[in-house]
Amino acid sequence: MSVTQETLENSELINWTIFQELLLMDEDEEGFALSLVQTFVDQASGIFKEIEALIQKQDPSEDDLKRLASLGHYLKGSAAALGLHIVQQECERIQNYGNKINFDDYEPAAKASTVNDWIDCIQAAFKNALDNYEKSKELLSGFFGEQL
Repeated sequence: MSVTQETLENSELINWTIFQELLLMDEDEEGFALSLVQTFVDQASGIFKEIEALIQKQDPSEDDLKRLASLGHYLKGSAAALGLHIVQQECERIQNYGNKINFDDYEPAAKASTVNDWIDCIQAAFKNALDNYEKSKELLSGFFGEQL
């Protein structure tokens, strides 16, 4: 699938202003933007697997919540640097729910009182993050003309 600049600009998944800054770096070093995106994809793939394993644990602990918060924080920053703002927002939710913070008035988080309650909140954010990551990856693969 061929994806144009206009497709990315009109996408709700990618902040064009931020992504365009990465593309400008290609003027100094050809392929720089693609290498950053590929690095993100490689890292995100492993982190999403780790998040999934943690939320599927039979008896999650406070330490698991802390680890989920840390993973969410890391992915949030990486996604933000590429302009993947929807992924960034969902990872921010993972981060905050892992820290037991209901920052966005999400009703299940407002009622959360146990580790499992917070895991349920994280699971919803994880699903959204993963879905939007896959859609973003597909768009960027089409834009760069390379399978990411």
